This record gives sequence, structure tokens and C-alpha cells, in this order.
Amino acid sequence: MNQRKTSECQPYVTDFVETQKIFDGSAGNLPILASSMRVFFGCMFCLLLFQGHAQLLDIAKAEYLYVPGNGSNFEYHRQSVEVNIPFKIKEGAYFFAGFDYSRMLFRFQEAEDSYDKRTADNFKSLDLNLTYTYEMKNNWRFGIKVTPSFNSNLEGGLEMNDFLVNGIMAFIKTREATDSKKASRLILGLAYSTISRQPIPIPLLSYHRKITPKWSYTIGAPYSNIQYHASEKHRFKIHAEGEAFNSHIQNGVFVEGEGTADRLRVFLISVGFRYEYKFSEHIESFLITSRTVVSDLQLRRKKDVLFRPSLDNAMIFRMGVRCKI
Repeated sequence: MNQRKTSECQPYVTDFVETQKIFDGSAGNLPILASSMRVFFGCMFCLLLFQGHAQLLDIAKAEYLYVPGNGSNFEYHRQSVEVNIPFKIKEGAYFFAGFDYSRMLFRFQEAEDSYDKRTADNFKSLDLNLTYTYEMKNNWRFGIKVTPSFNSNLEGGLEMNDFLVNGIMAFIKTREATDSKKASRLILGLAYSTISRQPIPIPLLSYHRKITPKWSYTIGAPYSNIQYHASEKHRFKIHAEGEAFNSHIQNGVFVEGEGTADRLRVFLISVGFRYEYKFSEHIESFLITSRTVVSDLQLRRKKDVLFRPSLDNAMIFRMGVRCKI
């Protein structure tokens, strides 16, 4: 991507990029305002309702996620590559077209599992990202994103049941820092994801504020966070994130005593630390170490859960590099 073109569109789309981070999987952060563990896990559950694949609106991103099998009943690998290209429609308005390709590999270690793991251990996902955003009056911006998605174990060619669709619509108001006021951002919107536990439209609300040059916070639904900017190149976060996956199983999986399952759903919520290092204004790397607090895998036939393996909490390691707006 041409550096000049990328920089040119930055003032117009940065706010909607932040909205994507709230909706998508790699953006949930540890709620710091919870007064009890019940509130904390309630916030985490709310976060999970919004989870899909990690689809930040970056120019490009490559990421690797690994859940080792040591001390757990399953091992999980995911490699993903994402590319988005901006097109200027008019002053203050941009259209983004791109894709996000992922390969997921599962390894289950329970001898008691009552299904053939070989037919449900290797999946592929292709998301088509279509985003439009334009500038409104009084520092408001509108953005809408539609993501057709194909998720399958690809035993044969693509089928209609491999197809899912997700979307987000949001209004964003940004206030720049002045002598008397801190920089802030308010986001109001609606999100829909067929990858999440509840495939229904869900309200989106978030307020972000810069406290000092070193500290900032975000409060709202579905997440709140706090982060420390150590320098121009180094940033640290207390981080919680969801990893969700919903895929069609071509030819199905026979579950003993239950019948044939045709869909795999995976939900992981992990809590840990995120470190980011900036190579340049637009290119940064990240490293995340966390531990799952929720691990759930389901083999389903439509809405019926036919089999749910026993999964223990596990460590998650994630690393990658991205070219951001």
C-alpha cells in the first residue's frame, strides 16, 4: 500500500477502526470497574456475545495463535492473514475492501470422546470485509461494515451451509484535546454476529478518554480497559479477549448415541497481558500471553448440542505484526 495514500486517509477512518476493535475478537480488554468476581465474569460473558474472528480494520496483518496441549484436554493452532485496501469515494468518505483468511487446527486428547476427531480437527475460514465510512457534521462519523464469511472443514467444495454473515453499524463522535478538555471518543451503534453465542443485533456503547500522555481508559459495553503508553514505541495492556469460531462440518460427524452433528462452535475467553512495539507510525508487532477463564466447545445439529468435550483452562500465546491506519 502506498505510504502517502495510507497517511492521507488516516484522519477520516481512525475512529471507525476503533469501533471495529470493540466489536471484533482481539479488542476486548479487562473490565477494570468490576466490584466483584460476579460482575467481572458477567462483563466477560457480555464480551463473548460480540466475538468473531479477530478482524481489525488494518491495512495488513499476520497472526499466529497457539494453545499448547500441556495440562489441557485440547491443543489449538490458528494462523491468519488479513489485507484491506482503502478507496477514497469523496472528501471524508472511504470504502474498504479486503479479506481475512484463517486456518484452524484442533487436537483433542480425551480417549473417551465419542466421535471421530479426524473429521473435525482441520478448518478454514475466509472473511470478505466490506466497510464504508463517511464524515458527518459536528465531529460525528458514520460507519458500516458487512462481512460475508465462509467457514468449513472443506471435505468437498463450498456449500451454502459454509456461509455466514456479520455486520456492524456505528456513530462515532470525537473530541480533540484542548487546554481545558481531554481528548475523548463516544461510540453508539449496533452489532450482529452469527459467529457469536447469540446471533442477534446487540447495542454497542463505548466511551474512551485520554487521562494523561501515559494513561488512557475505556468504559462501556461490551468492554472496559486501561492501558499504559510507556513511550512512543512501547505500550502495555491488561488484556482479556475472546476467541470464537463457528464452522459447518461437511459430511457431518457421528456422535455415538446422539446422531450426526453438522456444526462446530468454539468459545474461549482468556485474561492476560498484551505488549505492543511500534516499528514505525503504521507498523507494529504484538505479543500476548494469557490464560483461559472460559473454554467451551460444542458439536451441534442446528441449535441442539450433541456433544461437549470436557475442556480445562489453558495458556494461550499469540503473536503477530500489523500495518495499521
